[in-house]
Amino acid sequence: MESNSGPDTGSNHHRDVSVVQLICRAYGLSDASEITLEHIHRYVAERRRAEERMPHLRDRLHPGIPRPRASGDAA
Repeated sequence: MESNSGPDTGSNHHRDVSVVQLICRAYGLSDASEITLEHIHRYVAERRRAEERMPHLRDRLHPGIPRPRASGDAA
């Protein structure tokens, strides 16, 4: 029986990917030795921009579902 312990197996393989691997994939680098400080700064800046856009995108994609009222809330 084959082992499913490889890096791209299973449904949660994204959790096991390191930041170094993400940077290498994002910029087409063959390994960690090619990463420069510029790559790191660029990656962090891009992630921050993406995270800043996420709440706006979530609001657009998910309709506003009213929360249940508590017994003391005014109607």
